[in-house]
Amino acid sequence: METTLERPEASNWIKLNHVSRGQKVRVQRIEGQESFCNRLREMGFCELTEIQILNNSGAMLCQVCGSKVCLSRQVADAILVTPSAS
Repeated sequence: METTLERPEASNWIKLNHVSRGQKVRVQRIEGQESFCNRLREMGFCELTEIQILNNSGAMLCQVCGSKVCLSRQVADAILVTPSAS
């Protein structure tokens, strides 16, 4: 039996840099050049991965895959997310 993950409608997606401190979100899409997107995926920002925002003043401090990662606001602007169910 094959399980299919349903993704929320794109109209519900927001940019990561608009997420408040303490919120958990799930990555839906990464926008930009292929090398840029691949680098973010290597850092753990893969589609459907859950991220918690630790700080959103200035640079974005996120917890992803058990690691803390700091992103510039410009980079965070390229990551589209939805609120996490958990």
